[in-house]
Amino acid sequence: MRGCFSVTGVEDVCERLGVPCVPLDDPVEVSGEVFQKIKISRKVLEADKVVNLPKLKTHSQMVMTLGVKNTFGCVVGLEKSSWHMRAKNYDDFANLLIDIHRIVSPVLTILDGVEGMEGNGPTNGKKKHFGLVAVSKNAFALDDAVCKALGIDHVVYTVQHARKRRVVPDYEIVGTFHASIQLPSTVSTLDRLSRTFSRFFVKYPKIDTRKCVKCRLCEERCPASAIDISSQRIDYQKCIRCYVCHEVCPQDAIKLVRRLV
Repeated sequence: MRGCFSVTGVEDVCERLGVPCVPLDDPVEVSGEVFQKIKISRKVLEADKVVNLPKLKTHSQMVMTLGVKNTFGCVVGLEKSSWHMRAKNYDDFANLLIDIHRIVSPVLTILDGVEGMEGNGPTNGKKKHFGLVAVSKNAFALDDAVCKALGIDHVVYTVQHARKRRVVPDYEIVGTFHASIQLPSTVSTLDRLSRTFSRFFVKYPKIDTRKCVKCRLCEERCPASAIDISSQRIDYQKCIRCYVCHEVCPQDAIKLVRRLV
């Protein structure tokens, strides 16, 4: 985490402003509306106020990372990986993210979309200039508005489930923003047309042995223990298609291949 702060320039800004960078540890077990026993950092729960600062970027599993998904970072350490096993499908995971966001309850969300990401984010995406800064006291409203402007609200799981749970308030948009975005390859043309058909064509991770350097990062982070990097094989009987391996691979050696199921 410290390395990310350094590379992105956040560490320099924090030092200049006298803001400490602290790990979100010391778990407290709390419950949401759908999921129970969620371990959130005590530092977050006991903070006077929480301000949420997401980036506009694509995500191979959940389609987009915006305000609601950003608060998943408040879950302590390796608990994040375990939740990929407990909330195995995308609909469940979206509801988990909504529960977490409502628990953390930021007073303000500021979305940085000046320079964002499209394509196979968050690790292998492409930088794109959107020229957007979006601000709201309610991240459900913010995410809803931004996804509508991008024309993708019908494929973003957190937006769809937030609407179903009626947690998106009425909102007014001040300013204008319209743009296009290339979605992750996990979102097919079929997904855009109908999830009824797309569920028969599923993408699975596959190791590109030409690029793989056997760093074992995918193997270590796989919540289902489905990867054996020594043989460079994935056990698809165990794989839950969370795409964490694709997300963390620094060599872009995990490809996503569509298969008929």
